[in-house]
Amino acid sequence: MDTADIALVVGDHYQKHGIGTELIAELTNLAKRSGLIGFTAEVLTGNQPVFKLFDKMGFDIKKQNESGIYEMKLLFKDINKELTSNRS
Repeated sequence: MDTADIALVVGDHYQKHGIGTELIAELTNLAKRSGLIGFTAEVLTGNQPVFKLFDKMGFDIKKQNESGIYEMKLLFKDINKELTSNRS
């Protein structure tokens, strides 16, 4: 699968200012232009702000819990629609 692994760190003082949203939006634009279909990420189970961020960004999210860490696949929804229509 053509995905990129992502990891974000925003210092406590700078959280809740939209920095994570802007970073993910820019990375998404770059990834789509490069022909990728999404991202992969590892997120600690208690990191609710990151789960909310990924949900807000509109990814098709698949996650699997492995010993307190979610292995996540964050697929671009519009890319998934294109792939499905191309298979028909």
